[in-house]
Formats: sequence, structure tokens, C-alpha cells
Amino acid sequence: MVKVYGTNPVSQEETRAPVNTSKQLMVAAGIIGLALVVCCALIATAELKEKRTVLYGLGSGEEQDGENAIATTFATFDGQDEWIEETLGEEYYVELFEEIAEAEETEEAIEEVKVAIDEAKNEHKILETFAMGADAPLE
Repeated sequence: MVKVYGTNPVSQEETRAPVNTSKQLMVAAGIIGLALVVCCALIATAELKEKRTVLYGLGSGEEQDGENAIATTFATFDGQDEWIEETLGEEYYVELFEEIAEAEETEEAIEEVKVAIDEAKNEHKILETFAMGADAPLE
């Protein structure tokens, strides 16, 4: 006879511990009941009401801080143009900047930019029409 480990010979009766089904059901019911109590406690302590939040503005405040800094800088030196002109002498560029701003080339560039802006607005209107579902006429 060949002995295979983990098996019993046919002559010996196999003995098993009796299965206590009612005990297993009671343990499972206890675990389920405990889980249900924990879930109910968590739900009871949770804030399920919607909190209303109002957002004021779209920026984070950095834009306003920058504008405040610029206003502070220019207000600090307001009325000191004569003193600055005397101090800087030939390096006082305000007049040069005014000449550049009023130059014909600058005016032409500004007009060119205005035309480009108008074209972009027209394109935006057309694209908006297409986004709403309209199609271009077929030729």
C-alpha cells in the first residue's frame, strides 16, 4: 500500500469537530450590528448640511496689491519733478518718452494694434456663432 501524506486509510473513520452553525450566526450578527452602530454614529456626527460660500472677486488679491504698490510709489514722488530734473540733469528722460509717445511711428503702431483688436473681436463673434451650433454657408 502506498502511503500518501495528508490522507487517512479507508479503515479509519474520519473525525471532524462538529460545526456549531448557531454560534457562527451569532458572531456574524454581532459583527454586523457593531458595524451598523459605528456607521450610525459617524453619520450622526457628520455635518451633512451644505455650507454656503461666497467668493468675492476672481483674483487672489495680488493684482490689487500690485496696483496699491504702484499708487504708493507715484504718490510718494508726486510734485518732485523739478527736483528730479535738476538732480538727473541730462539723464532726465521724461521729455524723450513724451516725444516717443507722440511720434508718428508710435501712432501708426497704435492704429495697427486697434485694427488687429477689431479683427480679433470679429473672429470671436464668428467663433461664438459656430460654438452655438451654426455652420458656415456652403459654396
